[in-house]
Amino acid sequence: MNALLWFLQAALVLILLPAAITRAVAYDFAKNRMAWVAALPRPLLLFISLAEILGALGLLLPGLTGVAPPLTSAAAVGLGIIQALAFRFHMSRHEPRNASANLGLLALLVVVALGRSVVSP
Repeated sequence: MNALLWFLQAALVLILLPAAITRAVAYDFAKNRMAWVAALPRPLLLFISLAEILGALGLLLPGLTGVAPPLTSAAAVGLGIIQALAFRFHMSRHEPRNASANLGLLALLVVVALGRSVVSP
């Protein structure tokens, strides 16, 4: 189970981190690639992106360093909240493809949160 959790954590980081960094540092590029980016106020988008960057780091660094491993579960929960809110946002904009991606990420984050807090801390 530990190997599966590490795989999921790494996969989530590889999915979430590049997108969050792009939105944080290349707003115009992100706005041209993703229509929904322009629908959010830029400060809110920056806040969400920074929260995702920190959450992604929180999925890996505690386990790799051995410093405060319970933060991995907390990071997964925080990222899960972001994904749940993103699901609602995309559904309100009639973007089922984005909403389904949010649900998939949410499911993986729930597995990581439960796995790292209960099954294989």
